[in-house]
Amino acid sequence: MRSPDFEIAFSIGKFHVYWYAILLAVGIAVAMFVTDLRSKGRSVPKDIALDLCILGMPFGALGARLFACLCHEVAWKDFFDLTRPGLSFFGGLIFAAAAILVYLGLRKVSLGEMADIAAPGVFAGLGIAVWGDFFNRSHYGPLVEKSALKWFPLATIGDDLAIHYAAFFYEFLLCAALIVLYYALFRRKIRRVGARFPLMALLFCLGRFIIDAIRVDKAMVGPIAFDQIWELVIAVLCLVCLVAKGKRTDPSTPTEPAESMPEEPQGSEEPHEMTPKEDQGLQ
Repeated sequence: MRSPDFEIAFSIGKFHVYWYAILLAVGIAVAMFVTDLRSKGRSVPKDIALDLCILGMPFGALGARLFACLCHEVAWKDFFDLTRPGLSFFGGLIFAAAAILVYLGLRKVSLGEMADIAAPGVFAGLGIAVWGDFFNRSHYGPLVEKSALKWFPLATIGDDLAIHYAAFFYEFLLCAALIVLYYALFRRKIRRVGARFPLMALLFCLGRFIIDAIRVDKAMVGPIAFDQIWELVIAVLCLVCLVAKGKRTDPSTPTEPAESMPEEPQGSEEPHEMTPKEDQGLQ
């Protein structure tokens, strides 16, 4: 059974504020801050990160609630009841992404460049938000049988009050690993605009597909989890995007600011050879 007191951060009358919602808000704020910081000096509109945040939040909330109802995590009659928790990660992601895509198209902002700019912030924010599952006592794997492995954060308490493997913690490690890979490898090795984010998203979906395979608290659609279907769909779309970009013959502009590119050494120009007239003039 779930413990409402553990999930609730504080209450205002009958209205409860949940830890999951707080950590989700903090994650969104971190993603916006990092994206805004990285957008300085780029060819994107000023305050674009704030615009995307304001646009994505309501659509993300709508999609997250809708998918939660589709997965039977929330009853349809409680769709607008804010006192009852229940949000779906992929529902929020899909609805927010759709709204942002439309907005960027109307503003004529490069989707590839904006995605690469936002990539580290998005996964940093996601890594923070998944800790809300700890307070929800959700997103966990099978029971931990060996007493040597019954320690936090490797293991956590599920809604049955038993000790399970903490799948949410493994997702946090996945997000952290992707951020490290971005700055240690992708930032310097992948120079094509719009290739970094789909690569990170592809790796994330593959990693989360494995994590969801060990989860015991998941909504199923036949033999496969509901989230795993979307993970496969998004992974295929990212792979198609990467293949399409790889077939382009002309290299694109690097997404990093010009000052981060290595400068040519001074004095590397070839010496100028004087013509016979110039030589005769000097004499």
